[in-house]
Amino acid sequence: MSTEPTVAMVLADDERHRSRWPLALGLGFAAAILLTCGGAAVLARLGRPFVATPFDATSSVSDLSSDSNRLTRIAGLAAKEIDKVHPKGVYIVVDSYRNRLHLYDNGRLIRTAICSTGTGRVLKDPRNGKRWIFDTPMGERVVERKVQHPVWAKPDWAFIEEGYLPPKDPNERFDNMSLGDYALYIGDGFIIHGTLFKSLLGRRVTHGCIRLGDEDLEFVYKHAPIGTRVYLY
Repeated sequence: MSTEPTVAMVLADDERHRSRWPLALGLGFAAAILLTCGGAAVLARLGRPFVATPFDATSSVSDLSSDSNRLTRIAGLAAKEIDKVHPKGVYIVVDSYRNRLHLYDNGRLIRTAICSTGTGRVLKDPRNGKRWIFDTPMGERVVERKVQHPVWAKPDWAFIEEGYLPPKDPNERFDNMSLGDYALYIGDGFIIHGTLFKSLLGRRVTHGCIRLGDEDLEFVYKHAPIGTRVYLY
């Protein structure tokens, strides 16, 4: 029997070789993608050898030093930009979520006090439908004036809330007890003041003003001059 390859055998063998090329190319592309995308770890897990790129200690340390210097410069520039907008002098921060008032002097915290803030409740005047929302204001304000032994001129809502009609005589509106010994007015009728209800400090129970205990109020009053910025959130 002849052992010479026939034409049919050559063609069949050639067809088998051609059929392996797509598989070989596919595996080659897959390996390239794996290596490019950090697939060395995957190949290592499969038990295949992986040769790392030689580590050049000198150039790497130099690069790290350069990056560190660049980041230090960037951080320094960022700090300068932040310092430009950072409040200067004495300022007050009111956290209405946690009911805390913080007093700062040039960024240094000098007092933290438990306070009370607005309930967010809505009151409606049954006579004309006028509505009041008892929220503590958000944003930035300024201590416009300070008063020792303040007198409160009660607004209409203070009477309507208690079920009374507002008095026609203005003298019936004055209350020299409810605000405590000190008041810091921050605009639009909102005040940082004292309270008769000290057991409610730390709760949202006010009509929008910020209430403090006696000692904290006195400290804030004495250390926060007129013009002090008040940041409320």
